[in-house]
Amino acid sequence: MPPKKNPPTTRLSTIVEDYAAQGPITRSRAKQLAAAAIPQSDPTEENRGITARLKSSARKADAADAAATPPRSSLADAGSAFPINPAEAQLAVQMGQVAIDNVTQHSKSLEGLHYEIAPSTPIKSSAQGVLGHAQNRTPLPNRVNRQKLQTKSASTYGNSKSSRSFQYGQSPTSGRDNAWSNPEQESIAIVRKKSNRIAQSSLDISLDQMLAMTNPTRSTKKQITKTVDEIASEMEDIFSSDSDRYKFTEWPGTDSLERVIYGYFSGFVLFVAERVKKRHLNTSGWQLVLPSRLTDYKPSDSNTTERLDVSLFLEDMHKEAAALKESDYADMFAIVEVKRRDSPAEINNALSQLFCYSQNIYINQLNRRFLWGLTIWGSHVRAEVMVHDKVLVSSTMDIRKAEGRKQLVSLLVHWSACSTERLGYDPSMRRRELTRVADFHGAIDKSIYDIDCYDDATGKTRTYTTIRTILEASCLFGRHTRTIIARPEDAIGDSSQEVVIKDAWAHYNANEDYMRNEIGLLRTVHETLKDRQLDFIYPKLEVGGTVKLNGATDDTTAAILNTLDKWETLKIPFRVHRRIVTTPVGHSMKVLADENELVIVLAEAMRCHQALVNDCGILHRDISLGNILVVGTGPNHDELHGLLIDLDSAIRTDGVERTAGAERSGTLPYMSIANLENLDMDRTALDDWESLLYVVCWVATYGVVSEDRRDPNDNVAIKLWNGDEATAAEAKREHMHISDYFERKIIKHFLPQYRLLKSLAKGLHKRLFLHPGCEGALFDSTIDEDTLLDSEDTGSLPKTDPLLERSKHADAIVSNLVALMGKAERVARETLAN
Repeated sequence: MPPKKNPPTTRLSTIVEDYAAQGPITRSRAKQLAAAAIPQSDPTEENRGITARLKSSARKADAADAAATPPRSSLADAGSAFPINPAEAQLAVQMGQVAIDNVTQHSKSLEGLHYEIAPSTPIKSSAQGVLGHAQNRTPLPNRVNRQKLQTKSASTYGNSKSSRSFQYGQSPTSGRDNAWSNPEQESIAIVRKKSNRIAQSSLDISLDQMLAMTNPTRSTKKQITKTVDEIASEMEDIFSSDSDRYKFTEWPGTDSLERVIYGYFSGFVLFVAERVKKRHLNTSGWQLVLPSRLTDYKPSDSNTTERLDVSLFLEDMHKEAAALKESDYADMFAIVEVKRRDSPAEINNALSQLFCYSQNIYINQLNRRFLWGLTIWGSHVRAEVMVHDKVLVSSTMDIRKAEGRKQLVSLLVHWSACSTERLGYDPSMRRRELTRVADFHGAIDKSIYDIDCYDDATGKTRTYTTIRTILEASCLFGRHTRTIIARPEDAIGDSSQEVVIKDAWAHYNANEDYMRNEIGLLRTVHETLKDRQLDFIYPKLEVGGTVKLNGATDDTTAAILNTLDKWETLKIPFRVHRRIVTTPVGHSMKVLADENELVIVLAEAMRCHQALVNDCGILHRDISLGNILVVGTGPNHDELHGLLIDLDSAIRTDGVERTAGAERSGTLPYMSIANLENLDMDRTALDDWESLLYVVCWVATYGVVSEDRRDPNDNVAIKLWNGDEATAAEAKREHMHISDYFERKIIKHFLPQYRLLKSLAKGLHKRLFLHPGCEGALFDSTIDEDTLLDSEDTGSLPKTDPLLERSKHADAIVSNLVALMGKAERVARETLAN
């Protein structure tokens, strides 16, 4: 008997056409459509069960969704295979995708192609590993908790920021871990608050100025102008003909639901994309700008519950199928935030949400230099460019008017025609492949990049291939520091050649001495210490220089904005994009087994700190959990060392004024009071030692090993250190003022098993805040005694700031601190030896 043949796969376009002929497609009917299409495309037992569940969901949604249905329309030409509104088609497949995730893959093509549901690529398991070189892990010290490293965090250079920070597709740390490992990570509420402030301080420019930022060549400008005129003319012909095939011409009013606008906007973008493809299929340098397949959706690579209205992505015009994608953050070009009403509050809210969501693109795309976005309220559209210190907002385009429609067409065509670097991508970082892997929380997309690193000392460029990302650029503004573990592209299988790549946008001063930037400081450290017998290790510079665009142009703020007329007058800070390659590769302190190992690592890191100050004339200024790493050396990698990294905030101390600048230095929970308050006083080594005290207190409160971790929701006073700068400074002054406050508000909440850390914290506090002649942290000119903790009688407060007085005793205090740290290290080593 011949084997039974499966029925041929039915084109979904045919099914949808038949369904559309029966009347308008409501959301619930769209769900039923997906259910009907699935078994005909892939008649498996599993999909038949899914179909039943989809039909059940559709019946329950009928009453609620029927009234909110967008009208049926078409964006395709008469000869297209799919003559219904793309928003409706999206609804038709949305429920199917949710239900059959990882079983089927839906794709939607442009003109001349069809919708289809096809088997997806199987997902690799975490046991298989993410990369082919997964087995080449660097050994860890004997006493390091290896199981914890293998099943939780394997971050090796700073704190992990998201699930993408964990190597080999393994599980991210739990919420308990996050309180310890990532105190500086901002909550959604804080991000939204900051985004709202950014929205209120955005900079308005004309649309023509914004279009100039795409910087097309003279010949491309002619092509753009001709294409815009033709598409805009064709669109106006459609409007004047009152064609039933193009209902997106009836842009929704302010009384419509937001999701109705999603479909109309997506249709507008597809209309332009189809016609760009017709005209420039074989034109070099052009790409398509397309809407995401889903709207009002949560990207699968998101770490929050936030949902995006619409997103845009870029597609190569020369691919055989230009299918609409899921458009996760890893693929997105821009986010579109929609509001239905035209009011100042809604406009500001749209900007705020756009900024809040857009920073996730930075997290998931290593090669993004700056971002574009769109906000829509009613029929009004504005474009935004988000650079490192400012947001530029275009003039308004009114889609109800022919001029506004042509302006939006022009923006989309400019995006299609310009180079990727003008769209915010870094050509020196090239995504090689996208591997879909599985961890304990589901699928994670892990991108692998080839990164060109230019060395300004030799003038040569070396290329490295990424292994894992440890720190993403997780904020809309600032340095956008990224930290990546990589190997030379010709040694990808050799774990002994792993390096750390740090990529950041640093402030630049035209009068800046080269030796004062991080690259120059690292060269100074190596030249000073390389021939000495040392009892500590330090980061060694392998390659360092300014990032080169296309091998020639320095990547700076000017490279982004130089086409913007008189951009220098906009008072946007000037930044330089630098890339640094260092060794050795260290491990996060989360891999330590107990408090004794922690003390040993901290002691060695502070010996390095002393050498930087005394021998190299460098003040670190950012002692924090993420900047002290663990390195195992020796034949068996069983000798623990502490590695002090990151000279991004460091300054030279020889003949340089060491007062606070416009940019505070440090990581919030660990910043000294003088840094938090931006006091007009010299920064000294005491500020770094004060940061060490806060590191010890934080770890002793939240735990060294995962088994000891405190619930991050516990109400402990130390949480105030992770608020805003003013709150943290006020709390620290009160907590540090006298030993009684320090004992009852901070030491009291240390985990009871940490006896050595408790003793070390008391010793550090005594030497830093109770030194004879500069006792305390409060003084009467700024602190109201009625607000002190518990309203206790604190006696008379000094007239001057004790911190200012403390700086006069810096040498003596530092000497006492060094001796204390040495004693603590000896106790820790003796304990481990026994």
